[in-house]
Parts: sequence; C-alpha cells; structure tokens
Amino acid sequence: MAGRDSKSEPRVTEVKEPQRHYTVGYAPNGMKGNPPPQLTLKGRWLEDLGFNTGQPVIVTVEHGRLVIEAELRF
Repeated sequence: MAGRDSKSEPRVTEVKEPQRHYTVGYAPNGMKGNPPPQLTLKGRWLEDLGFNTGQPVIVTVEHGRLVIEAELRF
C-alpha cells in the first residue's frame, strides 16, 4: 500500500507513430442542407495512450489545430 504522502506519476507511453493522417468527413444530417464537418478517431492506439472508453477528454482549439488531452480525475 502506498504511503499517504506518495503521489502517482503519470504513465509515459512510447508512441510508435507520432503522426496519424485522417480526412475530415461530414456528419449525416438527414438531407437537411449543408452537413457539418466530422472527424472520427478510433483504434487501440488511443487506449495505449491512455484514452479509454467513456473517459472525458479536453479539446483545446486553435485555428487549424486541435489538442486532445485525457481528463485526469483524482
């Protein structure tokens, strides 16, 4: 059992492919005009990096850039 003053260290995972390439598609909207853009990320590599099913994420947006971080709960 860990001592009361111990703190867990973040897990560091080696990334085999630091870049992945995707294409922005569209979200079906029942033929109601201009469909909105959609980006879908999936794969076991997300799990390997600490993104688990049902886990909340934080998306930071900038022009031309998205940063996705796992929301850590303590």
